[in-house]
Amino acid sequence: MNQIQNLSVFKIHISLPETFSRKFMALIPQQRERVNQLLEERIILNYALDMSREHVWVTIQAKNQQSVMDILATFPIIKEVRVEIFELAFNDSAPIGLPELIMN
Repeated sequence: MNQIQNLSVFKIHISLPETFSRKFMALIPQQRERVNQLLEERIILNYALDMSREHVWVTIQAKNQQSVMDILATFPIIKEVRVEIFELAFNDSAPIGLPELIMN
């Protein structure tokens, strides 16, 4: 059985602090590095921040909610934020690909 078939998809809502302390700001580069690593590994499917910098949404593929919590525990900012985890019934998205080449 394919390993991907054993994975569920979870949407995580992260509420950021109202005021970013120096400590929190210092964690941001490490957070971006960790997120980029997880994106490359296709553990994180997408990562989004709202314009007001109050909310982050993360879509993660994992075996179960405990696995999601284990992944989130590796986030440098995790002790500074509030997290809600939702298991999704499905997660549709537009296909991502290269634009069609036109040969002249």
